[in-house]
Amino acid sequence: MAWLLFFHIGSLVTWAAALCILLLLISGVTLAGQQTCNNGDSLQRLWFTRLASPAGLLTIVSGTAIFAVEGNFESWLLLKLTLVTGLVICHVVAGLLILYSNRPKASGIAGKCSGLLAVILLFLLGIIVLVLLKPEQEALLWFV
Repeated sequence: MAWLLFFHIGSLVTWAAALCILLLLISGVTLAGQQTCNNGDSLQRLWFTRLASPAGLLTIVSGTAIFAVEGNFESWLLLKLTLVTGLVICHVVAGLLILYSNRPKASGIAGKCSGLLAVILLFLLGIIVLVLLKPEQEALLWFV
């Protein structure tokens, strides 16, 4: 069980770092110009498809496995899954920002990336605090 938890935490850290770096790469493209790799894909697209998305999937699968093995049905887990859903939505928005940044007249990419980065960091902070505190049912009456 400890190896599964270690795998989950490692994949979460990789996913979070990949998302944050991806937003920095996207905002840097508008300033420095488009960077392409050998096969014609942009560096941002490769980072998204080859690192961030698989890390996100591994995080969700390993978290689900932990939930299934432990049989943990506490109320704070529902709130954590809500925050993870928000993080997944931010992941999708980051992918859409990659597509938007390839438009000829795309504007405000750096501001959009900064805003999304702030939202991602808030979701991550919420997930970390919630998992470390694991509040009891009475503390979550406002949510349930």
